[in-house]
Amino acid sequence: YSHTLGYPRHWWQVIGAHGAIHLHITDLGEKAAERGGQRFSGGLEIHYRSPPDYMADDAPSHDECQILKCPCWHHGSTLAATEKWIPIWLTDPHNHDAMFLSLEFEMNVRFRDVGQLQEAGP
Repeated sequence: YSHTLGYPRHWWQVIGAHGAIHLHITDLGEKAAERGGQRFSGGLEIHYRSPPDYMADDAPSHDECQILKCPCWHHGSTLAATEKWIPIWLTDPHNHDAMFLSLEFEMNVRFRDVGQLQEAGP
């Protein structure tokens, strides 16, 4: 948790042998919603230590990933944060254990989908 640029920002990250997943959610306040915008903004990013098949011919996204501390290939989605993760968080915003378990499961599924894990679990 931090208070970045005047807004509360929540940040979770789960790191595993094959990569990491991180989610950030920022509360832009009630005034943002009153002006017709969204109150909450966020992003979900997947960081791979080795490129998944669809990135096999691409250079790493970062020479030194701030999370993995090595070259990484990453993919991010604000849509996933908006449609899935922000609503999950809003149901119980102080239940950090549940959020980490959900993100760990998400990470296992995503790495399994690129053939890097044999099993997925909670």
